[in-house]
Amino acid sequence: MHSLHIPLSGLRVLETATLLPGPWASRILAELGADVVKIEPPGGDPARHYPPHRGGVGHLHLLLNAGKKSVVLDLKLPADRDDFLGLVRGADVLIESWRPGVAERLGLDWAVLAAVNPRLVACSITGWGHEGPRRLLPGHDINYQAWAGHLALTGDPRTGPAIPSVQLADLGGGTFPAVIGILAALRERDATGRGRRLDVSMAVGAVSLGVMSLGLVDAGIRSPGPGEGPLTGALANYRIYPTKDGLLAVGCLEPKFWAELCRALGLPDLAGDAFALGERRDEVVRQVEAKFAEATAVEWEERLRGVETCVERIRTPEEVLADPWLRETGVAYVQPDPAGAPMVHFRALPCWSGGAVLGPAPALGEHGEPPCPPPTFEYPTRGRGASRPPGGQR
Repeated sequence: MHSLHIPLSGLRVLETATLLPGPWASRILAELGADVVKIEPPGGDPARHYPPHRGGVGHLHLLLNAGKKSVVLDLKLPADRDDFLGLVRGADVLIESWRPGVAERLGLDWAVLAAVNPRLVACSITGWGHEGPRRLLPGHDINYQAWAGHLALTGDPRTGPAIPSVQLADLGGGTFPAVIGILAALRERDATGRGRRLDVSMAVGAVSLGVMSLGLVDAGIRSPGPGEGPLTGALANYRIYPTKDGLLAVGCLEPKFWAELCRALGLPDLAGDAFALGERRDEVVRQVEAKFAEATAVEWEERLRGVETCVERIRTPEEVLADPWLRETGVAYVQPDPAGAPMVHFRALPCWSGGAVLGPAPALGEHGEPPCPPPTFEYPTRGRGASRPPGGQR
């Protein structure tokens, strides 16, 4: 038998970041074996207090901070700042999300950190980065997506842009570039013996996610409006179709898949119209819509099972959580929440077989200073009582 190799075992990661991008980045590193110490202010990461709660703790916090340690430090106090620098001295990585200028005011800028630990890899995740005219502006994922051009392409031609359900800028522009940069900097440190500072801008990182749309515009293609791009609904072979009771996502980009779908629908004459435009496209869509409307989404799912085509029923989050395959693959697993009730967790790096199944998120200050009373958060409720956290840049 081969012994299990844990790639980041023995590495110490300090995290002062809050909310989503930084904590999810450090959780990925934790799954790879890193020892992550979350440095929290008195009162803790605000995500601890955002509803909904489980056992008195914010659900989001429990998901993002599984397997970490918690130390409470007020970095405005000289003694706590010195304690923090003591932790920096023995750390390999620091992930922070302070707005530009905060590190300098705390006396914890890169020059200070590097003097304490020249091997440190310090990663800053902010909305706009530390350079340029927008660096001090507040913002959140929706703002970065708007600025990067993504929202202009989403939604429907009749209703305009829609807000994606996934935080593309937070995760795709912040978390994942941060993790890749950190791993590359650690590899560089192996060769040079010195760390480096990484400046991750979620807005700038989000721009590169638009490589296809921006590339087409640069090539002289007119920027499509909402729902008018080749992969946002303009083509009959790549769009969402209603059924008798639900929706189907059709992604038959390759003509062979579209031809198989047309045969399965009893519409073989449409096999050559995968990329039809204009009035012909509209006619093809009408015929396919009429056919899909004859049965339910589940019935179509069953009818198309075994057919070599690219069609999926649009599932609800409830259906995703109930999928046993996610448990079988280890992507989802269950651990008790602070009240002892079962809670579903998700592997941040499911592609890495043998990664750590992390323990529960720590109590505030569990591994350091005693916790201070948390601040009180009150949010207006909307709809079914879903609460919204306050805005502002991380």
